[in-house]
Amino acid sequence: MNITLSLQKWGNGTGVRIPKKVVQAAKLHINQPLSVVLQDDSIVLTPVKDSELTLESMLRGVTPDKVGGELDWGEDVGAERYE
Repeated sequence: MNITLSLQKWGNGTGVRIPKKVVQAAKLHINQPLSVVLQDDSIVLTPVKDSELTLESMLRGVTPDKVGGELDWGEDVGAERYE
């Protein structure tokens, strides 16, 4: 199957609509997680199996230097104080 599609503005991002016959042939379903990998000049979409979606897999690569830590906004003022 060889289909030519074009990128479209989609909200604040960019998207490509995948035709129904491609979705059916690839045995995909709506809201299914897909892994997006850039290989040379190609974009490869691969279905993520439910067993691959674990907290550990989603947090892979998250390190303290990427999170940033706590932020001190200063002393409580007025009605924002909570005890």
